[in-house]
Amino acid sequence: MCAGKDNNAARLLANYCDTLLRKGNATARAAGEAGASSEDNLEKQLTQAICVYRYLKEQDVFQVAYGRFFARRLVNEQSVSSHGEEMMISLLKEVSGMDFTSRLSRMFSDITVSKEMSERFKETMRDKRGDDFEFDMKVLNTGSWPLKAPETKLKLPAELDRAVDQYLEFYSKSHSGRRFNWLWQYSKAEIKMFFPKATGPAAKTGYLFQVSTYQLAIMMLFNAESGPGTGYDSEDGPTLTFGQILTATELDKDTALGELEVLCKARVFNTSDGNKATDTAQYTLNSGYKSKRMRMNLAGLRKPDAKKDAKDIQKSVDQDRSMSIQAAIVRIMKARKQLVHRELVQATIEIIKLFHPQISDIKQAISKLIDNGFLARDEDNRDVYNYLA
Repeated sequence: MCAGKDNNAARLLANYCDTLLRKGNATARAAGEAGASSEDNLEKQLTQAICVYRYLKEQDVFQVAYGRFFARRLVNEQSVSSHGEEMMISLLKEVSGMDFTSRLSRMFSDITVSKEMSERFKETMRDKRGDDFEFDMKVLNTGSWPLKAPETKLKLPAELDRAVDQYLEFYSKSHSGRRFNWLWQYSKAEIKMFFPKATGPAAKTGYLFQVSTYQLAIMMLFNAESGPGTGYDSEDGPTLTFGQILTATELDKDTALGELEVLCKARVFNTSDGNKATDTAQYTLNSGYKSKRMRMNLAGLRKPDAKKDAKDIQKSVDQDRSMSIQAAIVRIMKARKQLVHRELVQATIEIIKLFHPQISDIKQAISKLIDNGFLARDEDNRDVYNYLA
């Protein structure tokens, strides 16, 4: 299976819908009729996108790509409005039915339930917690979300680790027997930093940074009164080697380097290698940090890898198609019991509507079903398949 022009069209359409439904893209949504409200323009543009979707030959590619964009918007709280998301789900339901949209609805429901749980947690812990920070958790059903497990371990800062334990204790009182897989790569934090040599308003109010959880774990090492590095009594704060950062955070080498590169480019850290993030450098806080902006988003400086995303989408599509073709063949053979190869291929093409299956993929699916004991070649005619109940 390979990506063709139709696959590219499906991904581009999914990307266009994501642009319309994501915060920060008001210009795209305003490109509708003059004088119309933004909600009216959004509805019209989404309706036009669905018209294009109806004519896609490879609708499954759109569904996988759109599902990933949808998940990313919900997790990062970047949806322009709940109404817009619900409107798109409703439009997709008219074309694709419940098979696709039920999964989107479950994802949407998880976010709603998580918000309610977070509010109850905050209310319960209001008088118990001494930590001076807000803590919000999203509990997502693994089977509904196209999110990967993290590729690295992470040792949380003590303050955050304590809050996680408190939430787990709270959650287990109403939900027993559930196992959590932490997806720290999708998590974010806001941290206020006061730099020793800051001047002007920043000296009093500090700078507010939005950071990834990985960046937070690294930055908190420089906030401790003592730790793995040296120079904690220095005016500029401690100095840590790359090895000490790896040991303290338990991040893998590539992840740590990527996050340190962002922090060094933003001039939050100084390094001994000309402000470059390397595995041989020593890192110190930039005590004289200056910026006209009092609030900065460092988490958003690492953009998703578009090529990797496309490759992951295609891999997921290929896996889903393989299972869909095998399921279609089993349904056909269960009803017909015996079929000639040519008739089975034709029936499979006709029964699958979501994409156009390639003959080579159908042959491969038949071979897998024979290996797994669902089909067998007829002893008298090798071009005929028998269904094995």
